[in-house]
Amino acid sequence: IPKRANFGDSDYCRTSAAALCISVKESFQSAGWRSGLQTYCKKGKDMEETVYCIQINGEKKNYLKGTSYQEIAEEYQSRYKDDILLVLFNNRLRELRKTVKGDGTLVFVTARDKAGRKAYRRSVTFLMQRAVHNLAKDDGKQVTVKVAHSISQGYYCQLKGDIPDREYLARLKAEMMRMAEENIPIQKKSISTDDAVELFRNAGMHDKERLFSYRRSSKVNIYSIGHYIDYFY
Repeated sequence: IPKRANFGDSDYCRTSAAALCISVKESFQSAGWRSGLQTYCKKGKDMEETVYCIQINGEKKNYLKGTSYQEIAEEYQSRYKDDILLVLFNNRLRELRKTVKGDGTLVFVTARDKAGRKAYRRSVTFLMQRAVHNLAKDDGKQVTVKVAHSISQGYYCQLKGDIPDREYLARLKAEMMRMAEENIPIQKKSISTDDAVELFRNAGMHDKERLFSYRRSSKVNIYSIGHYIDYFY
């Protein structure tokens, strides 16, 4: 089962003058005093506003501009039984890799919530697709996975190609667990539809190539785990 994704460090302050806020932030974080940041991070003539007021569970806290929702989720995770997978910021669903860009109200979405379960299932399915790809590459066999439709709280999937046996399924599970332990992030990128057509053509994913050939939207969101790419609507 995948762990929460680690999306890396955030760019907290864009201007060089705001760099002081980072060291101040670290000092206050070590003591557990985020509210004191506002005293030190003031808006100067040539500096953007760097501190925003976020309301979480009825309490107001200050966070530097650029702080990721992942960082905030980690701060509150111990208060929740289920993993925090997404957030609602001002009633808009946001991925944990996104960053704070203004004042607002934040609500955590866990695996217990409908949106959280949906994100979790798609993440696990994507991890399985990557694992199938890895094993096919290692074995030199043509095995693919087709995600057919939803069933109960999951998806009905079919393995196609060289008929897999129980040993293969055990290896598939082990490969998924290996990548989960490595905490490989799922990346999201918005590209033009024309670039998406070429990308999937080069990857040999001709069903996706045909799909985007008829798409009217100019942009499309592509997801990746390492070098493996796919599209989720």
